[in-house]
Amino acid sequence: MRGLLNLIYRIYPLVIAALLAAGAIWLERATRSPEPTAEATPSQAPDFIARAVHIVGFAKDGKLYYTLESPYLEHLSSTDSTRIEHPELHLFTQGRRMQINADHGEVGPKGERVDFTDNVEAEREGDSHDPPLHLSSQQLTVWPQEQRAVSNVPVRITQGETRASANKLEADSVFGEMKLSGKVRMHLPHTKRNP
Repeated sequence: MRGLLNLIYRIYPLVIAALLAAGAIWLERATRSPEPTAEATPSQAPDFIARAVHIVGFAKDGKLYYTLESPYLEHLSSTDSTRIEHPELHLFTQGRRMQINADHGEVGPKGERVDFTDNVEAEREGDSHDPPLHLSSQQLTVWPQEQRAVSNVPVRITQGETRASANKLEADSVFGEMKLSGKVRMHLPHTKRNP
């Protein structure tokens, strides 16, 4: 009996140490944060989110150059790009305003480019020489500082009674000069001739 008690006294510290070690391992596993899933990888998760955004940009001479509004914006650090929902861009140049709306948008890394996608509508104000110009497409890329725009999908353009459609568009000077390519169709207003 005494031999059994001596054995228990010798083993007792080892049993306690083993139980403490097992408890520590269980506790570490129970409190460990779950492994990140593919949906929440750092490359896909936004590092900045904003709501009811109103951004104002000024030209070098201090004049208002553009405003960008969006109900929701998120920045992705992996690509240094910014996704915007229902963007509304207003460009101000040469005394005229152009407004561009879409369902979605993405601003490039340095803010030099804005990609508009889905239900893109652009409207340039008219002046004493030209009626307002309206453009619709599913995609439009705009470089605000360069006053340049490109669309590689079909576009429709209306200006007064003139209508045009094409597979692609390249525009300079905020749609002042346009190059249409692909399947181009135009309808020009009929002018009356004097007898």
